[in-house]
Amino acid sequence: MGIFRTQARRLLALPFLLDGVENLRNPEPRAEELKSAVHTVSARFPWFPDNPALVVRVQAATGVVGGTLLVSGRAQRAASLLLAVQAVPTLVAEAGAIKRHSPEARRGVAVRDLSLVGALLLSATEPKRRPPRVVYDAEHAVARVRRGADRAKSRAKLARRAVQAGRKLPAKR
Repeated sequence: MGIFRTQARRLLALPFLLDGVENLRNPEPRAEELKSAVHTVSARFPWFPDNPALVVRVQAATGVVGGTLLVSGRAQRAASLLLAVQAVPTLVAEAGAIKRHSPEARRGVAVRDLSLVGALLLSATEPKRRPPRVVYDAEHAVARVRRGADRAKSRAKLARRAVQAGRKLPAKR
């Protein structure tokens, strides 16, 4: 992968890492924002915890793990997908929480969050890069040489058997 893509993925992970660490250290402000959404979801789904601080901590830990994987270059597609899925509840909660702000501020926050999710989805679905043509040609040349060596070995084995049996060598194929 090129240096540009590597650095772009690292920059993409940065907001998730910073928000995750901040929310792990102090989950109360975020839990207050999410309180109504968590209560609504937990009333609808009994398996969902009714503790906003716990939900914030789990989401923050997910952001830290996904961001760390993305920054370190390990499991980049899975990390991008994890962060995109983790960002959806944040988008929904922030949509409800920013109603008290001006329309311009709401639009700016929504555009920023949606663009981050879009970048994560692009990163997760990016096609695997092909090796350069020189590498491709070299790999195929090695394979051709190996096939030729295998054929030569089998012909030598046939010739050895023919000589031992006192027969003529088989005709070349």
